[in-house]
Amino acid sequence: MPHKYNVAPAEERKALGRTFGSKAEKEYALFCETWVTQGVIKWYICQPKVWLGVPTYTYTPDFLLCPIDGDPHFVDVKGVWTPTFKRHVKMWKEHGRAQLVIVEKRGKKFVITDYVNPDYKDQPATDEDK
Repeated sequence: MPHKYNVAPAEERKALGRTFGSKAEKEYALFCETWVTQGVIKWYICQPKVWLGVPTYTYTPDFLLCPIDGDPHFVDVKGVWTPTFKRHVKMWKEHGRAQLVIVEKRGKKFVITDYVNPDYKDQPATDEDK
């Protein structure tokens, strides 16, 4: 039975010892591997779980990247903006811990389509804030 969001069969989404949520997500992970070897990013993590507000409300972006130059940020490879994802974006704006970059695959390229910047009003104070 086909998936309602046209997700490819699991065999087409496998790479690096795991099955990704989509072929585009798999391809992005392979780009991340290349970026590490090229020195563009220091490291990346697949599917980190992030608490948004309370421990019982979590969201799992596709990646957490740490660039050589710049701050770590989360990446979500999107195909379809579901109502659930829209709710996650709203919660990210309120409780996210770093920027969420949303990318889409267009042809053979990945394009950044949105940046979700958290409102840091609920973040814990640092020594500099005291």
